[in-house]
Amino acid sequence: MFDGYDSCSEDTSSSSSSDESEEEVAPLPSSLPIIKNNGQVYTYPDGKSGMATCEMCGMVGVRDAFYSKTKRFCSVSCSRSYSSNSKKASILARLQGKPPTKKAKVLQKQPLVAKLAAYAQYQATLQNQAKTKAAVPVEGFSWGNYINSNSFTAAPVTCFKHAPMGICWGDIAEGVRVEVPNTDCSLPTKVFWIAGIVKLAGYNALLRYEGFENDSSLDFWCNICGSDIHPVGWCATSGKPLVPPRTIQHKYTNWKAFLVKRLTGAKTLPPDFSQKVSESMQYPFKTSMRVEVVDKTHLCRTRVAVVESVIGGRLRLVYEESEDKTDDFWCHMYSPLIHHIGWSRSIGHRFKRS
Repeated sequence: MFDGYDSCSEDTSSSSSSDESEEEVAPLPSSLPIIKNNGQVYTYPDGKSGMATCEMCGMVGVRDAFYSKTKRFCSVSCSRSYSSNSKKASILARLQGKPPTKKAKVLQKQPLVAKLAAYAQYQATLQNQAKTKAAVPVEGFSWGNYINSNSFTAAPVTCFKHAPMGICWGDIAEGVRVEVPNTDCSLPTKVFWIAGIVKLAGYNALLRYEGFENDSSLDFWCNICGSDIHPVGWCATSGKPLVPPRTIQHKYTNWKAFLVKRLTGAKTLPPDFSQKVSESMQYPFKTSMRVEVVDKTHLCRTRVAVVESVIGGRLRLVYEESEDKTDDFWCHMYSPLIHHIGWSRSIGHRFKRS
């Protein structure tokens, strides 16, 4: 910008020592004062340009009036202050984890304490941003509360032959007794109690503990195919304790006789129910398998897709050309939209090559 302006990228450690050892140049007459830069063009009285800016205080003046041969500072004090601030900048660089360098940026017009405070605030901002970007746990949708609060009737699983347990769901109905964990208990160990199915909604069942009669205060929803749902008699064969809920513990003195009376003639889950659930969740499709599937942008042709995930017989298919795995869609494994590799060629159907 100005003639003879020395850049800050010079070796500060050597410049400060050399400046102090150099002799002062005789100042020019007072008719050429050092003045601040206000955007004007400075010239010598003879019309020749030759201005300089002090690298420490920012003062602008005639270049020949500046201190030392390099003409980087307007006075001895600015030269020494520049050297001192360079050392402070080196210390700050170490505090910030940066390698010290001779070309450290000078802390102009800001004390070291202010720089350290600014750095601490910067670190706190980074931590807050990291917390904001952290994954927020998403709460699952409660079908039980949704159906119960609106008095809706859900289609039974038997309506969907392709769904898990769709063929053998006839064993599940209202009034069936099961053994489930007892949550109304103060014992430190996990205990169980018998409950009856009050309402069915898909795979979910509204259960009521035996002994509550018409009291629905402790009714709860659960997945009837869950690992904690067992047929009556499972606790006896597994050595698990049956403990009545604390709310109704005072109602009967002989709970064994009460259960015998209530369970006589009642239905429960088949003994191999858990095995049937496990078998119904076995699918021939595995992740990373290739299939031919209809092109959703051109329905008259097919494309190669990769099975990304399998959930309940539903497949998430990602087109093979999709690099970021966003070009995808879901379909059931029995869907007529998917075929084995080579299907299009065998029947002469249009096919988009990878």
